[in-house]
Amino acid sequence: MTRDDAALRALEALPHAVMVIDEASRLVVANAAFWSEAGAQPDRFPPGTPLRDMLRLLAFRGMLGAGDPAALAEEALAADRSVPHLRHLRSADGARLSEVASLPLPGGGFVLCSVDITALHRAEATARSRAALLEHVLSSQRGGIALFDTAGRLVLHNPAYLRHSGATPEMLAGHPTLNEIVTALAQAGEFTANADRDYVRALLDGDPSRARRGQREKRDGTVVRFHSTPEVNGGFLVESDDVTDLRRAEDEARRRAALLNGVLEALPHGICVWTAERRVALFNDAYQRLMDGAPLQVGDTLHDVITRRATAGEYGSGEAEAIYRREMGRDLSRPQQRQRQRPDGTALAIRTAPLPDGGHISVVTDITALWRAEEEARRRAELLETAMGAIRHGIVICGPDQRILAANQLARTLVGHAPDEVLVGRTVEDVIEQLHRQGRYGPEPMATDAVRMALSLDRSKAHVYQRTTPEGRVLDVASDPTPDGGFVITHSDITALVQAEDEARHRAGVLEAAMASMRHGLVIYGPDRRVVVANELSGTLGGHPPDSMQPGRLLDDVLRDLHAASAFGPEPGASALLAAGLSLDRSKPYRTVREVANGRVLEISSDPTPDGGFIVTHFDITARARAEAEARQRAAILHVMLENMRHGIALFDAESRLIASNGLAASMCGLPPELMAPGTTLTEMRRRQTELGEFRMPQEDLRAEPHQWGRPLAAPERYVRRRPNGRIIEVMTDRTPDGGYIRSYTDVTDDRHVRDELERARAAAEAASEAKSRFLATMSHELRTPLSAVIGYAEALLADPAPDSIAEYAGAMHQAGRHLLSLIDDILDVARAGRAESDAKPMPVEPAALLAGIAGTIREAAAIGGLTVELGAEAGLPRALCDERRLRRILQVLAGNAVKFTPVGGQVRLEAARAEDAGLVFRVVDSGIGIATEDIPRAFEPFTQLESSHARRYPGSGLGLHLARLLAEAMGASLTLDSRPDSGTTATLRLPRGITISDEAAPDSSSAVL
Repeated sequence: MTRDDAALRALEALPHAVMVIDEASRLVVANAAFWSEAGAQPDRFPPGTPLRDMLRLLAFRGMLGAGDPAALAEEALAADRSVPHLRHLRSADGARLSEVASLPLPGGGFVLCSVDITALHRAEATARSRAALLEHVLSSQRGGIALFDTAGRLVLHNPAYLRHSGATPEMLAGHPTLNEIVTALAQAGEFTANADRDYVRALLDGDPSRARRGQREKRDGTVVRFHSTPEVNGGFLVESDDVTDLRRAEDEARRRAALLNGVLEALPHGICVWTAERRVALFNDAYQRLMDGAPLQVGDTLHDVITRRATAGEYGSGEAEAIYRREMGRDLSRPQQRQRQRPDGTALAIRTAPLPDGGHISVVTDITALWRAEEEARRRAELLETAMGAIRHGIVICGPDQRILAANQLARTLVGHAPDEVLVGRTVEDVIEQLHRQGRYGPEPMATDAVRMALSLDRSKAHVYQRTTPEGRVLDVASDPTPDGGFVITHSDITALVQAEDEARHRAGVLEAAMASMRHGLVIYGPDRRVVVANELSGTLGGHPPDSMQPGRLLDDVLRDLHAASAFGPEPGASALLAAGLSLDRSKPYRTVREVANGRVLEISSDPTPDGGFIVTHFDITARARAEAEARQRAAILHVMLENMRHGIALFDAESRLIASNGLAASMCGLPPELMAPGTTLTEMRRRQTELGEFRMPQEDLRAEPHQWGRPLAAPERYVRRRPNGRIIEVMTDRTPDGGYIRSYTDVTDDRHVRDELERARAAAEAASEAKSRFLATMSHELRTPLSAVIGYAEALLADPAPDSIAEYAGAMHQAGRHLLSLIDDILDVARAGRAESDAKPMPVEPAALLAGIAGTIREAAAIGGLTVELGAEAGLPRALCDERRLRRILQVLAGNAVKFTPVGGQVRLEAARAEDAGLVFRVVDSGIGIATEDIPRAFEPFTQLESSHARRYPGSGLGLHLARLLAEAMGASLTLDSRPDSGTTATLRLPRGITISDEAAPDSSSAVL
C-alpha cells in the first residue's frame, strides 16, 4: 500500500464530512461521513458529478439551511472558492449546527469540510451564561488570578492577584503587558534581592505559550507562588497563591511539576494502521517509541509481528504458540479495547477499530500511572460498592478501559444480574452481551438493535436513553463521562414516571382543548414575565383590546395598557392598582376580587408555575358574588334561627370537622363556645370534654378513652347520657347529603323525670297490688281465727247452754271479738292516716306522761313474754303540740312491735330526748331478733310482713309500721329504723321544732323499770 492509499483510507475513516472538487467544479472524492450526512448512495454521484448537482443534493437534504433549496444551491454555487470560507449553517429542521469550511487547493479546486458543532454551540451558550458567575467566583477566590491575551496584555484579574503581586491598582489599569507590570514593580523597589532579579529575568524571557511556575519572597516576607498556563487562544493565565508556610512543600511540588511536565510532553499516542491483508501500512514515531524492543516495519504481517513479539516475551510468560493463537483470534472487525503490561513494566491501553476498507487501526497509550491507580481502585471497589448500596439508583462505575470498577446492589437488581454475580473487572461490552444472551433486552430484533446502540455509544459524552425489561419495568439509563476518562452508568426505575408522563400527555391534549372552551380567562406567563399563551376569554374578562394578548407581550406593558384604557377605574385608585400589579411577587400565590366598569365582579388569581413563570386567571364571579351576598343574609337569618332553637345543633363535614353550631350545643356538650368554633375536630371536642369531666358515667367509658377520641361518627345513631350536673341529654346523629353529619342535642331531663315518676308509680302500684294480695291472704287468716272462735263458742252455747259454761264461752267470744275489732281499727286507721287533715285539734302533750301511759299498755304483754320494760326521759323536755291520739298510736305500734319481736329474757326501752334542732326525739329500743338492713324499706310497706308464709312465727296484719309512718308524716314528723339481725332494733320518731312548745318545759321525767 502506498502512502497515498493509506492517506485516502485515513480520509475515509474521518468522522467529518469531506468533499473534494477539482478545478472544473466536478466531484473528485467524498468520504463515507459525507454520504451518511447527505443521506445518499455514493454510486448515484460518481466522481465527475457537477458541483451544481452536489450542492442541490445538500440543499434539498436541508444541509444548506432553511429556505428555498434551489435558491440556496445557486447562492452556494456563486461563492468564490478561490479564497477560504468558514461559515456556520443550521439544518433546515434546526436540529443541527455545522461549521462548513471551504479551502482552495493548489492548482484549482477546493475542499469542503463539514463539522457538527451543535454540542459545541450549546456549550458556548452555557459558557457565556456562566461567565458572570465565574467573575464573581474569581473575585471571591483566595488565590490570585490574572488572564493575559495573545498580545500579553492583562485582560482581567482578581483582588488576590493585586495583593500577591504587590502592584497598585494604577499599575494594573489600562491593560498593561506583563513586561510593563514587572517594570513598574521594579521601579517601585519590589525586586531588590538577586533572587528577585533572576525571577524577573526568567519571567520576561520565558515563553508564555508554555506552562511556567515560579515563586518569590516579597519585601514583607510573604512567599507567593505564580503559575502561568497557556490558553487555547494564545494567551496565558497566571495564578498566584500565598505559600509562605509551605515553601518546603512547594519546592518539592515544583520539582515534581517539572517532572510531570516532561512526562506529559513525552506521552503522545502511538498509531499503527493495518491493511485488509493484515499488513503494516504506516506507524508514527510515538508508536515505535512506546513499543521499543518490539520493532516492526511497513509491510510486516500481523502474523510475523505477533510471532516475533510472543517469542521475545512481549505478551508475558507462557507458551508462544498459545499466545499467538490468542492474539490472532481477536475479532478485529469490531472496536476493541484492552490493557496489558509490557515486560519492562510499562502499562499500555490498546484500542483497535475497523477501517472501511477492511483493515484496522491500533492506538497505543502509555497508562502506567492509570494501571497502578486501577489496582488501587480495585482494592477499594468493595468499599465503594457498599457505600453505593444506599443510593436509590443503580450505579455502575467504569474506568477508561471500559472495565467495571464498582456497582451497587440495586444496579444488579434493576438490570437483572444474579445477587452474587461478579461484575468488578469485567468490560461493559462483556456484561451487555451476557444480558443479551439471557434475554434481558427483550425480544428480537429489538434486542439486537438495543445492544448495538449500547455498544456504539461514545462514552466520552453524556447519553441518556430508556429501555424496558422483560418484567415491564422501564429504566432510564444515563452514561456520563468522568474526568479520568471513565464513565458512570446510572439506572433509574422510572416506570411510575413513564406512566405518569403518558397520563400527562393524554391530559395535556385534554387540557389544551379544555383551555379553549373553559369559562375562565387564563393567561400563562413565562419566567421572563412574557405571555406564553392566553385563551380568548382572558381578553374579554380582563378588558384587553382584541388580539392584544399575543405571545411575547410583557406583563408590565399589559398592565400599563389597561391603566391607560381606564380599566382600573378612577384615580387615585387606578394608579395604586397599577403599582401593586407591577410590584407583586409572582413567585407566591395571590388572590383578589374587584368590580369592573360594567358591574361585573372578577376574581383574579396569580399562581406560580414550577418553571418560574405564573398563571393569571380571571373568574367571572358576578353570580357568585350576588349569591354570596344573599347567602350571607340567609346565613344571618339561619344563625338567628339556630340560636333560638330549643335544641343544640352541630353540623360536621365528612372528616368530622365542625362547620357550624349554636350556643345551646356548646352548653349541652359542656364546652365553652370558643371551643366549638368552626374547624374544630370531633377528636378535639371529645378530648376537651374528657378533660372537663363530662364523661363520668360507666356506659360512656368508651367515649372517654383517649384511643376512642378519633372514633368517627356513626349515623344514624341515638344515645342518651347524663351530664355531671344531672341534666340528661339525648344525642342524635344523622347523615347529610354531602357525606357530613348533623348532630342534635335535646335536654330530656324533665321528660325522663316524668318517665321515672310514671315508672315509680307503676312499680308502687304493682307493689301495692302484691301487698294487697298478701294482705288478703294474711287478713283471711287473721279474721278467720277470731270469727271461727266466735262461731265455735256460739254453737257450743246453743248445743249445751249449761250455766257453768256460759261465762267461759262468753269470755272467749268477747276476746275473739276484741281481736277482730283491733284488726278493723288498724284498717280504718290506715285509711284515716291518708287524709291531709285530722279531725282532732292539736293539743299540748307531755312526753314523759305519754311514755308512762304507753309503758302501762304493754306491761301485761311484756310480763307474759318475760320481758323487762325500761322508761327514760330527759328533764325539762318541751311539750309536743300535736294530735295526741296519732302520737300515742305511733308509739303504741312501735312498743307493740318491740314486745312482739323480742324473745324471752329481752328488754324494751322507751326514751324521750331533746333534738339538736330544739325538737323532740322518741326512741323505742329492743333487744329482739332485728331486721336485715336491705329489708328495712320493705318493713314500711303496707300489708307487708317479712315472713309472708302462712307458717310465720309472728301474727299481725302487716299494717303497723306502715300506719306509724303515715301518721308521723301527717304530723310533720319522721320515723326511721336502725337494726341488724340478732342485735335488736331502734325505732326513732323525730318531732320538729314547729310542733313543740319549748317555752314550757314538761315536769321532770323519771327513769323506771316496769
